[in-house]
Order: sequence, then C-alpha cells, then structure tokens
Amino acid sequence: MRFLTSSLFLLTALAASLHAQEIRRQTLVLNKSGTAEAPVVFDGKGLVIDLGIDITEQNWIKEGDLWTSRGPLPKHPPIEDVQRAGLFIDEVPLVIRRDREAEKASGVAKKVIYKDPKALRPGEVGWAADGSLYFRWPKEKKPGEGRVIQPPAGLASGVVIAGNHITVRNVTAMHAANDGFNIHGDRVGIRLENVKALSNGDEGISAHETVQMDVLDSEIAWNGSVSGGVADVNDSVTTYTNCVLHHNVNAAFLFDGKKHKVTNCTIHHQDKDIVVRSPDVAVEQSGVVWKKD
Repeated sequence: MRFLTSSLFLLTALAASLHAQEIRRQTLVLNKSGTAEAPVVFDGKGLVIDLGIDITEQNWIKEGDLWTSRGPLPKHPPIEDVQRAGLFIDEVPLVIRRDREAEKASGVAKKVIYKDPKALRPGEVGWAADGSLYFRWPKEKKPGEGRVIQPPAGLASGVVIAGNHITVRNVTAMHAANDGFNIHGDRVGIRLENVKALSNGDEGISAHETVQMDVLDSEIAWNGSVSGGVADVNDSVTTYTNCVLHHNVNAAFLFDGKKHKVTNCTIHHQDKDIVVRSPDVAVEQSGVVWKKD
C-alpha cells in the first residue's frame, strides 16, 4: 500500500510491444498520461514482473518444518511492519509474527521482538536477535518441496502507475515487497484489464488518495497483506468486474475509500470477502460469488 519513488527504476511506456512471457526483474513505472479520448495503453502481452529472489539453496539449519538461516540474509534485514509478508514458499506468503507481550515486558520503547521459533505456527516467519531469519513451512507445502522466495529490499512494487488515463493489459506482477499494482495520487482514468497480482508482500492491487480506477477480468491471489488482496483507501473510487480473488491473507477486498463497486466477481479460499472499514464508504456489489470452502 505504500509508495516509494527514490529507489524505483522509472520507465515511460507508450503502447509497448513485449514478447509473451517476458520476465522482468525491475519495477515497471508508467508515468506518461493519456487523455479520456486517447488513453495510453500498455499491453504486456504476457509480461511477468517477478521481483522475487530465490534463496532455496541457502545453507539452512533444518529442523523438520522449522528452517533457520545461518546469520542474516543478504538484503533481507528484519522487517518491523507486520502488515506484509516476510517470505514466500512458491506462491504462499509467510506472515511476520512479533511477540507483543515480550516487547511490552522489555520496557524499551519501540522494541521489536519476534515470536520465538518454537512458538511459530506453520506459515509464519521471524528474526533472531543476530538477524537470522527463521520460518515454519506452510501446511500446504512439504518441507524442502518448494522454492523459498525472498522479496526485494525496501518497498518496491511490481507496477507503479503515476499518470492519468492509462490502461494496463496482460501483465502479471508477483513477489514484490509492496503492492503488485500500486496507484497513488490524484489519478483518473486508470484501467487494469486481464492482469494478475500474485504473491506480493502487501496488497495485490491498491488505490490511494483520489484514484479513479476500473479493474476487469483479473486475478488477485496469494498476496500477503493483513488488509487483503485489494485495499483501496483514502478517497479512491474503484470498480472490479469479472475478477477472481483467492488465497489472500485475511480478506479478498478491503475498502476504506469513497465509493466502490464489485460486480460478477468470484471469491474463494478467503477468510473474509469484502471488509468495509468506515461507515462513510459506499460499496455496491452484485453477482458476487463467495465460495467459503
């Protein structure tokens, strides 16, 4: 959900033609505006933006489903922010767990203490005092039978939209430290078509400030934010049509913006479907199917 510009690789893309299944390892920033009559169209043609770092072959200390790094991992210091995922096993985000009782008992302001390794549940991650990372394999995965993926350092998103009247098609964003698709500012005419926001540290898609955005025929899944797969906040106005949301931490949608509409979307393998954080938020939904099992 956050926005960081200083470390981003800026790219202006105008109706770019890219090879199908091209894999990009850097953030894509679209900052060239179009108009309502002539929007800028970025068609990725199957482009995959994967910011993950495969650390499976690290020299792990393996104790059943509990794995611990031998000292700090390069470019992956302890993350204080428990809102986002700290690691992935293939597509599955691992949740950061801090020990709030121990932090309070320490008597030190802003002291960060993570859950003891033995207290972790499957699918959780923490850090030792020396910076070593430890985690328990999620119940969906057998220990050793999956890739261990580290998100990039900092708060990099997969796709950052920093202009108006921009349409993005056929792009997959995955394993970002922050959002898959991040939209900040006073933006209008944003349209996402047939995109996939998969296994990102924070939300899959997140609109902020006064963003006006329409999302169609897209998949939002396995994202690690405790808010949900989608979190549209501030004074944003958004619509989601014919989308599929599944396996995100907590909810499929969290709305705390101005006005939102969800139409003909399918939700499955979610603890919650649509969370509305403020009574002032207007949410309209029709044809939404929530498969609870």
